[in-house]
Amino acid sequence: MTTRRHVHLEPVGGIAGDMFVAAMLDLFPEHLEACWQDLHDCGVLAHVDISLQAGMSKGLTVKRLQVELTAKPAKRTGNYRDLRQWLADSALDTAVKHRAQAILLTLAEAEAQVHGVDIEQVHFHEVADWDSIVDVVAAASLIERAGPLSWSCGALPLGSGLVRTEHGMLPVPAPATAWLLRELSVWDDGEPGERVTPTGAAIVRSVLSLEGSRLSDHVLKPAGALRSLGCGAGQRDLQQRPNVLRCLLIDTGAGAVSADTLSNTAQLHGAAPLASAGQLVDEVAQLSFDIDDMTPEELSVSLEYIRAESGVLDASFQLGMGKKGRAMFMVTVLCRSDKEASVSERCLEETSTLGMRVRTLHRRTLERELHEVGVGEDAAGIKVVRRPSGTITVKVESDDLARTPGLQARRLRARRLQASFES
Repeated sequence: MTTRRHVHLEPVGGIAGDMFVAAMLDLFPEHLEACWQDLHDCGVLAHVDISLQAGMSKGLTVKRLQVELTAKPAKRTGNYRDLRQWLADSALDTAVKHRAQAILLTLAEAEAQVHGVDIEQVHFHEVADWDSIVDVVAAASLIERAGPLSWSCGALPLGSGLVRTEHGMLPVPAPATAWLLRELSVWDDGEPGERVTPTGAAIVRSVLSLEGSRLSDHVLKPAGALRSLGCGAGQRDLQQRPNVLRCLLIDTGAGAVSADTLSNTAQLHGAAPLASAGQLVDEVAQLSFDIDDMTPEELSVSLEYIRAESGVLDASFQLGMGKKGRAMFMVTVLCRSDKEASVSERCLEETSTLGMRVRTLHRRTLERELHEVGVGEDAAGIKVVRRPSGTITVKVESDDLARTPGLQARRLRARRLQASFES
């Protein structure tokens, strides 16, 4: 069985350079010595002391990268061209050097764009600090030394409020960060403050660019066997969630072979096979497209017509940021594979999109039974599912509860109907 290793980034609290490095070292502890050696070879350890420390964040065990300046660190130039040359002249491994220069170039392009200057004239402020240089080089080291990987990243939290910079108080995300977030999936998690740093955003762009397709296509983790995970924490606490970045190492080869085998079995027997007791595996089509020229009201109506199309299983959207900094809707439609052509036509008719991305996905579902309880006006459907452990779960159909006014009344009715069925 072929092993294909994939790392999925889960930015629970956001992402910064030190969070990425800490999470990757937690995931790949065998590369710590090589990472430290790369930091030595680039000359940064003459000016800082570094350590990887275990800690907690909202009850989770995490790793934190600690960088402390030496007594009299040299002051780094903030000029992009000088930092680029400094890396070029270092004793770094060639692959690590090129990766670090690529991350630095991404940062410089963002600064040049938002300040309207030539890239050779870019002068960094925070990124020129020694701790940020540690983040760039250490991240490059771990990306290269982890070996051939594919990557994905969950939606990134935007943050809110103002952040203090050399240019004064600026809105979050800061201008360079906002430019780096274009085409990436973002959301507002309600936590104030900066959630994604420029270095963190540049690292995400760097690893996703290895995939050779649209950045926004790499939001969902692939199917496969979860082999390991690492958790890196930021330096401050958040109000509602742990300030962590989690890295999941997934063997997609294992998942792909299993799904293919089950799919072939289904074709031979003319039906979806039982993957194990009470489980079904089948294939569905996923249609994805972006909309930046429809109002929320228009899109809401369009999705209702799309959901009504024969073969559609689900239709949803997320908010994102598109080209030229425009807000956009990222629409995802799941449908039966044999209905993909007609569903695609319906999407093209009901929305302003000019095209879409189509994928075939393996789906694993639990068998379910539908029963009816109550009589007359009180009648309702009951969905019964057996979990892999043998536990039976019961749920009243939401549509049958909708005609009861009041949230508490609907909940009480649901509990009464469930109790009636179970008795």
